Amino acid sequence: MATAKTASITTTSQVPSKPTYEVTVGEALVSDATAIALIGANTFTVTFGFSVPENDLAEFLATTYSAKAIEAELLSAQENNISTFVARDEAGAVLGFVQLVRELTEPCLHSDASTHAELRRLYVDVSAHGRGVGSKLIAAVENRAKAEGFRTLWLTVWEDNTGAQRLYQKLGYVKVGETDFATGECIQTDWVLAKNL
Repeated sequence: MATAKTASITTTSQVPSKPTYEVTVGEALVSDATAIALIGANTFTVTFGFSVPENDLAEFLATTYSAKAIEAELLSAQENNISTFVARDEAGAVLGFVQLVRELTEPCLHSDASTHAELRRLYVDVSAHGRGVGSKLIAAVENRAKAEGFRTLWLTVWEDNTGAQRLYQKLGYVKVGETDFATGECIQTDWVLAKNL
């Protein structure tokens, strides 16, 4: 009888569950530019908007996360050595994006840019946070970087973005330095994190 009571309590629990996603990750298409721009602008605003003057934020979003800017970036990806990946749900909607950038470095990495690549702009739609989408996007970049022979993957994360820092540290990234990040006239400090592949 006690077992039945326990089973009843367990099965009638009112704990809300998060919806699950069947997520696929692949290369971004030019037709994804509007979705990427929307996720980038919304996520940047929610995460950093309070810390940046309004005019600097507006200018940054217009030049970095407009559909036109993202489309131009996707069209010039090959010559700029950037691969953009998107995560899609089972209906094909874009849930997030990330970039693999080659031939750039930071002074704190102490090695030639040919040995490492950058993981840049990991953004996941706020509605999909906490559901593993970011980890899947990171894995896609790590796998591509390994396949291309890079030994280290590095990234920058705002010094006050503790949630992102926890995710990266959980995935094996360690702080190796700091760098400035400019949003208009506003200069903030980003941590540089790196991981051996």
